[in-house]
Amino acid sequence: MRAAVVEAVGSPPAPADVDEPVRDEGTALVEVEAAPLNPVEIRVAAGRHARRAQPPYVPGLEGAGRVVESSRVPPGRRVRFEGPALPGFGAQGTLAERAAVPEESLVELPDEASADLAAAIGVVGITALLALERAAPAGGERVLVLGATGAVGQMAVQLAKEMGAARVVGAGRSAERLERVRELGADEVVELGDGDPTDAVERAAGGPLDIVVDPLWGEPAMAALRVIATEGRLVNVGQSAGADVRVPLENVRNRQGAIHAISSGWTPFERKADVYRRVLELALDGRVEVEREVVPLDEVAGAWERQEESPGRKLVISIGGGG
Repeated sequence: MRAAVVEAVGSPPAPADVDEPVRDEGTALVEVEAAPLNPVEIRVAAGRHARRAQPPYVPGLEGAGRVVESSRVPPGRRVRFEGPALPGFGAQGTLAERAAVPEESLVELPDEASADLAAAIGVVGITALLALERAAPAGGERVLVLGATGAVGQMAVQLAKEMGAARVVGAGRSAERLERVRELGADEVVELGDGDPTDAVERAAGGPLDIVVDPLWGEPAMAALRVIATEGRLVNVGQSAGADVRVPLENVRNRQGAIHAISSGWTPFERKADVYRRVLELALDGRVEVEREVVPLDEVAGAWERQEESPGRKLVISIGGGG
C-alpha cells in the first residue's frame, strides 16, 4: 500500500510502498481518507525530540476514514481515529492508505462531516477545549491566547468566546495573521516581537489576566504570568518559544495563581472522544472554524516543509477517496 515514509532523521517523508498493517487485539483496521500534520511529528523527524527517531517509519498521529475491520464499529462506518503511539519509535502512523489504530480511539462521524474537517479538527480542537476546561471558566474572564495565529490558538480564541469570556486577546508574531484572529472573534491582538510584551498584553486585556492558553511557553508565557490576575491560571500545551525561562514565581505566588500543563497525547481516549464530538458539533453548526488546506499524498514533502514554518492553518494530507 502507499504511505508517507520518513527514511532518515532530518528528511521530510516521501510517498513509498509499505507493508499492510497487521490488526492485533484491541486495534481496528481503517481505510484512511485524510490525515493532518502536527508540529510534534515535524520535531520527531527533524531530530528535535527528546528521543531520537528510528527510521524508516510512517508518520501521522490521527486521521479520518472508514472502518475495514473492528470489534465495535461496523465495517464501512466513517470514523475519526488516532494512532497507537507517537510514530518514529516503533509505532507506525496514519499517513498511509490503511492503518491499525486503537479501537478506543474510534469516533463515528455524522454524514455531514467531511473527511478533511473531521481530520483537521482533531488534535487542534481537543487540545484547545481541554486547555480551556482545565482553566474552569465561569464566564466574564479576561483571556489571553498565546500563539493565536496557529491552528490551536485560533481554535482557543473561538472557544473562549463560546464559553463566555468577557474579553479575548490573541497574541502572535504575524501581523497579517493576527487580522484573521480578529475576524475569528478576538477583541484585541498583540504582535509578539523581540521586546518584552508584558505591558502590551495588559493594555490589550484591559487589566490582569484570568486565563492564559499557552502553546508557546518561553518569554511570552512569562510575560503573561507577570500580569496574571488573583487566582488566574495559565494552561500550557506546548513550548515552541523555548523551555529555559525564569518563572516570575513571586508574582504568581502572591496572586495565588496556578500553572497547569496538559497533553492530549496523555489524555484517555474516552475523554478525548467526548471533547472531539463537542468541538465537531460546534464546527458543523458554524460556531467555530478550523482553517485548513488539503494536500495530496504525492506532495507530502512540500507540505511537511511548510508545516515547519507554521503555516497558520491545518495542512491535511488527502490519502484516499471520500474527502
